[in-house]
Formats: sequence, C-alpha cells, structure tokens
Amino acid sequence: HEERPLPSLVPLLLGIPKNEMRLLVVGLALMVGGAWGQSHSFSYAPLLPIAPYSVYPSERVDIFQREEFDTSRNPCQPSPCGSNTRCETARSGGIAGRNTVHARCRCLEGFVPNGNTIVGCKYQCLDDRECPDDYQCRGQKCVRVCEAGACGINADCEAVNHKPRCSCPPGFRGNPESRCSREQIEVRDAPEPLEVDPCFSSPCGENADCRDERSRAVCTCPFGYSGDPLTRCNRGECTENDHCSPNKVCQGLKCIDPCSDRSMCGANSNCQVRNHQVICTCISGYVGDAVRGCDRFDPATLCNPSPCGQNTNCKVKDGRAVCSCFVNYRGDPLTKCIPDCERNEDCSSSQTCRNNVCVNPCSGNACGENAICEVRNYQAICRCPEYYSGDPYNRCTAQCFDHDDCPNHQACSLLKCINPCEGACGERADCKVNDHQPICSCPRGMTGHPFERCRPFTDEDFCKPNPCGDGANCQPGTDRSGVKKAVCTCPHGYIGNPLSRCTKGQCTQDNECPGSQTCFLFECKDPCVGITGSVCGENAKCIVRDRKPVCSCPVGYTGDARQACSPAPHSRGRFSLGRFK
Repeated sequence: HEERPLPSLVPLLLGIPKNEMRLLVVGLALMVGGAWGQSHSFSYAPLLPIAPYSVYPSERVDIFQREEFDTSRNPCQPSPCGSNTRCETARSGGIAGRNTVHARCRCLEGFVPNGNTIVGCKYQCLDDRECPDDYQCRGQKCVRVCEAGACGINADCEAVNHKPRCSCPPGFRGNPESRCSREQIEVRDAPEPLEVDPCFSSPCGENADCRDERSRAVCTCPFGYSGDPLTRCNRGECTENDHCSPNKVCQGLKCIDPCSDRSMCGANSNCQVRNHQVICTCISGYVGDAVRGCDRFDPATLCNPSPCGQNTNCKVKDGRAVCSCFVNYRGDPLTKCIPDCERNEDCSSSQTCRNNVCVNPCSGNACGENAICEVRNYQAICRCPEYYSGDPYNRCTAQCFDHDDCPNHQACSLLKCINPCEGACGERADCKVNDHQPICSCPRGMTGHPFERCRPFTDEDFCKPNPCGDGANCQPGTDRSGVKKAVCTCPHGYIGNPLSRCTKGQCTQDNECPGSQTCFLFECKDPCVGITGSVCGENAKCIVRDRKPVCSCPVGYTGDARQACSPAPHSRGRFSLGRFK
C-alpha cells in the first residue's frame, strides 16, 4: 500500500486580500499523481508591482488546496513547488467558516511555468526563435521588438523576423533610427509659409522626447528616464528587476530592498530576497503562513484527531502527518480506502479474490507435480503438459526422458518409449535396432540407399562401385551356386589378391628372367622347383637346360625320373634321363 503525505493545507482562496491579485482563477488542486488527481488552480498575483505585462506571464501561481483543522503547520515546509519557484503561504476562512491554509507556487523573476509551477518554471526563452515574430529574446525574456526607444522620434517601427525595421512616415524625413522631421515643402505661389515642425528646433531638454500635437511641441521623458523634460531627463537606476542585484527589486526606477519594509512578512518569520523575489519563511519551531504570521509547532496534534480518511493509518513523519491505507486496502488515504476486493469480479480475469486481496489462483500448490496451471474465469485450471499423462491435480508423469529409460530395442521420443524403426528406413529396406538406434540396410540381392529406397541388383550394380582391390578388374559373374556376384581378377601381367590389391608381376615371358630362371605365373622361378617342391620324381635329380628342367635317376637307380627313381636290382652304373618338354 502507498503512503501519502498530507499536502500543504490550502483554502479556496476566499480570504486572500484583493490588493494581492491581478487575476485569480480558483479550482481544486491535489498532489500530483495517483488518486490525488492532476488538476490545479492558477492565479496571477504579483507580490510587488511589476513591469508592463509581457506576452509570457511569469506571475502564474499554482495552488495546493485542502481544508484543514490545524492551521499551525507550514504548507511550504517541505515546499510542494517545482524548480525555479518560490512557495508562499496564506490562510482564509475556507468553506463553512473553517480555518484553512494554502501554499502558492510562483515562478521566480524571468521564468515562466513549465506546464505549471508545481512541475517547475523555466526561462521564457533562450533565443529569438522561441518568441513570437514581433518579440525578441532579451535577458531570457520575450519583449516586444517595437517597445519604446526601438526607433527614433516620429519614426514608424515594424517587427521583421524578431528585429525592428524603422522608417519615417509619409511627410517626414531624416534618420529613422534617431529622428524623423516633417518635410518643409516650399510653395512658390503661396503668399504665406507652410506650417513647420514644432520639434524641428529641438525645444525639449536633454534626453527628452518631442512630439507634434496640433502643431505644438510636447516634451516627455522616455521610458526609463525621469526629470523635467523641458530641461533634462535623467536615466533611472533601473527599468526592470534584472537591472538590479538579485537581492533587490526595481521600483520607481530605483533598486530597493523589499525586506526593508517590516510588514512584508508576518510575525516569527524571516524575510529574504532571491532572484528579485521576496521569500517569507517561518523561523525554526514555527509553522503557518509566513506572510501573515507563524505559530509555534506542536507535532502531537498532527494525528489527533486524524486528518486521514476512512480505513487509514496516520503517523507523524518529518514533522508532517502521513496517511496510508490499511493493509490490503487501496484508494486515497486522505479521503477513503476500500478493500482490494470483495468478490472475484473486483479483480482482473487472471486473478481471484482471497481474504479481500486479488491474488493469482495458480500461486502456491494449486496443481500437481509437473502440471500446467491456467486461469479461467478467476479459477485455476490444471492440465498435464503435452506427452505427459496422469492426474494434473496430483501428478503428471512421463514414460521416459532419455533412451536409457527404455528397453534396448526401443528409443525415447516425446517422453515415450517407441520402436525407432517405425518410419526410419527407406522403401524395401531392412531395419534392426541396436542400442536404441535404428540400423537400416538393403536386403541380400538388393542395393540402393537404405534410408531412401532399395532395389534389385543389375549386372552394372555388381561393379559400381568397384568392390575389388586396387588394380583389380571387376566383372559380373556367378558363384558356385549360380548366384550372381562380382568376380575380381588381376589383369594380365599382375599378381596378388584381387580382393585386396594387384601388383605388376616380375615377368611375362622367360627372357625377362635372369640366368636359368623361367617365367611362371608372372614370377621368375627356378624351373626345377614347382609349387609343391621339386618338379622331378622321388630320388631323381633335376638340372636346367635352356631354362627347362631335366630329370634323371642317379647311378644305381632306375625308373621314370619324372615320377620316381628306385634302386636297380643289378646296377651297372647306368641311369635314365627325363626331360620336361
């Protein structure tokens, strides 16, 4: 709840002396903001005689106003007025004969209201553009361009772009910046001379102005001067407050101290002049209207009786009564506070009324664990979030939060355990689940992208891409069972495993091998050594002739040397020869 200090207590201005006011507009003004409202009363009431009225009235007064029982308090302490202002106090009979006090906010000399004086005051202008076309900015004030003295005597003045344009009127001539004189027209045929300008001979005193009135010279002292215009006009000490020091005012062309008049402020008050304005303040320990008189301050009477409204608390703070609404009450504590609510309809649709307080019905534990709470027609409505299940007023649960919460052949998706193969693979593809993940592959005899589409193999598919080893050739073929497959072979002149790698052989014919070696399966080998050992039979000897193996049985042996040699029964030193062709 919000505390509101009591405003400076102000009357309806019924008792303000008439000689203080030039123009008075009366209205109700409460403190700015909240339930205090935004309207103010204004008056134009100069404290001292001022210079001729300008286009920007600087004497606007905004008034704080409230009927009060105790008039001993100073409504200007603290001041409710804005910057560049001064606060004055006054009292009157008020309404129904009650004594009331009020504070008046005035702009300091040279300032105008910034909206109103409760907000503060600002300079009238800082340059000519802030003034009307026929005014110019002088000393932060907008003054008429063609005021007295802007042009010479008898000259016409016209304001152009904030500057004076001087000209002599018809029938006059001269320097319009100083003086225009009536033209002397010579009429040769006239028997009598024409009338002459009575001011032509300068009949007036020094610094005086001369004007022609019915052919008679009339002498006057110009604005800001005084004296006998027939002899001498003397410049005054001032014509406006800015010509004086800040602690004095301009009165009767003289700078005076207005506080020298003891009646300027009331009893038990101090008088000061700031920026040419009189400021009356109560001395320490006194309150009231410093202009009329201050009374001794008694803080015990501020809240007894309470000046606050119904259903409020009153306490003294910084020498002022501060009103505040009871807890869970709202309104203007100076008039009346009411409960925050008495029924649901007193609250917004997103709140409900509990113990005279508008609260969020979803606050606290309105719904169960993991449930979502929404407000409809002042009531809490609970529901489980998407993919959750259960009683939203008790508990909402999810089947899983990650894959480990599901069996190995299932995966966690949208808080549920599902078969990850559903919709995971392409057309005609096989799917298997491994560690909660779908594994897609094309069936045997088919190829393609398993996540998009599988199709039967064609002959071209067996070797695209090439499944054989480096350097090997791939051709469509069949296995022993007649199933089509890729057949890998090493090219002519190459050796190796065609499923892994084929490399160029040592030779393709015998003459590419050294010595007596022969070219066998693209490798240079000893012709007497076969794949499984000697090319000759058992007990036979092998020699190489013209790169070919020659087998023979040794002495004491007989038989076919290519097959086997056996001991001769009656060996006489003969042996048989065998030669591979």
